[in-house]
Amino acid sequence: MALVPVSGTALSWAVSESGISKRNLESRLSVPKGTIDSWIKGAGLPNQTQFRRLKLLLRRPAAVFFMDSPPSTAESTVSMRFALGATSRARSPKERHAIRDSLRVRDFVGDLLDELGLNESDIPAASTNENPEDVAKSVRSKYFGVSIDEQMSWASPAMAFGQWRALIERLNILVFLYSLGENSARGFSHATKSPPVIGISTTWHASVRIYTLFHELGHILTRTSSSCVEETAKSPTNDPIERWCESFAASFLMPRQDFEVLAANLQRLDPVSIATRLSNRLFVSRKSALLRMVEIGQAKWDDFRYLKSKFERNQRGGTHDPDQSRTRDIARKHKYGRCLSTVYDAYRAGLVSEADIRTYLRLYPDELR
Repeated sequence: MALVPVSGTALSWAVSESGISKRNLESRLSVPKGTIDSWIKGAGLPNQTQFRRLKLLLRRPAAVFFMDSPPSTAESTVSMRFALGATSRARSPKERHAIRDSLRVRDFVGDLLDELGLNESDIPAASTNENPEDVAKSVRSKYFGVSIDEQMSWASPAMAFGQWRALIERLNILVFLYSLGENSARGFSHATKSPPVIGISTTWHASVRIYTLFHELGHILTRTSSSCVEETAKSPTNDPIERWCESFAASFLMPRQDFEVLAANLQRLDPVSIATRLSNRLFVSRKSALLRMVEIGQAKWDDFRYLKSKFERNQRGGTHDPDQSRTRDIARKHKYGRCLSTVYDAYRAGLVSEADIRTYLRLYPDELR
């Protein structure tokens, strides 16, 4: 069988960027130990079957493996940040793929928005030197206009997430959903190129996703592209940017004056019980509600340590809409959101081909409606 003359430099880069160990990769390719290093050094080459499998495992187009030098990517500008006791670790393969996919689709949609004359945004810039409470109050009032009564009127956490997502997307921010798993980041963002991108992990309950959504909006406002990890609830983060974004999200979703009034009616309860009641009314996670109570002096970090992340995990196989079957086009719409209507408008205007839509989104034009 013919061998494929891959570039050792390109292969080494693709393996490193994948987050998959060489030994794991060799096991999945069913090749002996040391084979990957042999290909990288030029002492051997993959056959066509191995190369096809290699492309799939590393999630890279064939052309990448023949380049003399690695391509420049925006993925490296997304910083890993750690909240609430999480410790440093490498980015997982699922996280790497989700970030690459989001930036690939962002570039595709961004070009179409340019062609349509719509790639403009009124998103404000904020500094982590500013009071996050003040920024949250201003942004909520000017760009969202949602009262606390309206927020509490939504029927479910899933509906609340849908409402908040739609409002953020109106700001010309792309919001994508990915299944990242329990040990991966809860969300990530990329803010240095228009349109900005927020990625949310679907592993967690809708109320947790809502907090993550606004945490990542904080990164968009401060132009601090990040991939945010939270593993435990033992202590506040030492990262000042993460701390600012946590406070911004809590302040946005639980405006202090309204929150204090609601909490005052529950004073007979312990802090964890109060946080649970308020989280159910405001469609936020218990963790974020108790964090808010800690911030305004109504709870202590000792109370916060009682909460366990596992109680906020999403049930396996959760659906976007219980009344809707999970077809391929519905799954894609759920994943990529409002930007699909932009792609359809561009298709109708003759600015993009059916082949491009199938390549970038794995959808047919009629499925974008």
